[in-house]
Amino acid sequence: MSLSSSVALVTGASGSLGWVLSRMLAGRLTVIAAYHTHASYPERTRGVRLNLGDTDALRSLLETHRPRTVFHLAGVTNPDRCERDPDTARRVNLEATRELALWAAASGAKLVFASTDLVFDGEKGNYSEEDPAVPLSVYGKTKLEAEDAVLEVCPDAAVIRGSLFYGVSGPAGRTFLSSVLEALSTGASIRLFIDQRRNPVLLEDLAGAMIKVADLDLAGLYHVAGGEVMTRYEFGKMVCMAFGFDENLLIPISMTDFEYDAPRPLDSSLNIGKFTRAAGFEPTPMARALADLKARMQGR
Repeated sequence: MSLSSSVALVTGASGSLGWVLSRMLAGRLTVIAAYHTHASYPERTRGVRLNLGDTDALRSLLETHRPRTVFHLAGVTNPDRCERDPDTARRVNLEATRELALWAAASGAKLVFASTDLVFDGEKGNYSEEDPAVPLSVYGKTKLEAEDAVLEVCPDAAVIRGSLFYGVSGPAGRTFLSSVLEALSTGASIRLFIDQRRNPVLLEDLAGAMIKVADLDLAGLYHVAGGEVMTRYEFGKMVCMAFGFDENLLIPISMTDFEYDAPRPLDSSLNIGKFTRAAGFEPTPMARALADLKARMQGR
């Protein structure tokens, strides 16, 4: 299925990943950029408000616009919020996703669903698609159940497990990089974990991978992440090096020093070999990505 000359729906379009993906698609086809709270979406896209918890509203939007491709990125993505309100997490992350999958299967639309590395327990790292997923949190559980629902009712769909993403997005989007730069630019110190390992992925790489999945009409489960596994503290050191900040502002801490409502895996790093072979994916090296981001932010 080609994305050319068709209509694509992007849920979560005001978020970091959704905004970048919508921007990359804009001009190539008609983009219905669905948001919930923040009416933020790129130019040359058509913004529409959507409450995923309202099944009737979701069905109405789908029938009105009849998208040929659905990029489903929206959800309750804060693990601690999910832990405190599991009913809402389940309704939005699982039930709305199942509804989208049922509609895609019935209409013949291509569904690309964004999931997470937090479906793993973090006991081993370098997880492949064949490794058993054992989520520690309500968030991880609802995303894993949503994955299963998508692939059960819509076998032609693709599920993309991503990792911690970084980059520059729209007005309402924030990434881990945003938080680090916000602190360092004011001379404030920031506490960063030394014992949680993930492979951060550039927003454009992840969004571009999802578009490639739709272009190639890939189906099934794929891992998409950066090529370098690191802790948040190591990420902070790379940011300091790229942007010229003082590394002494970084305070190394353990995950055991911080209290969360939702438990986090220690090493949820992803093996991206399957997607590399299927789509020729090559993640941007982080040093180069950060240098490019700095130049873009400084208007060069």
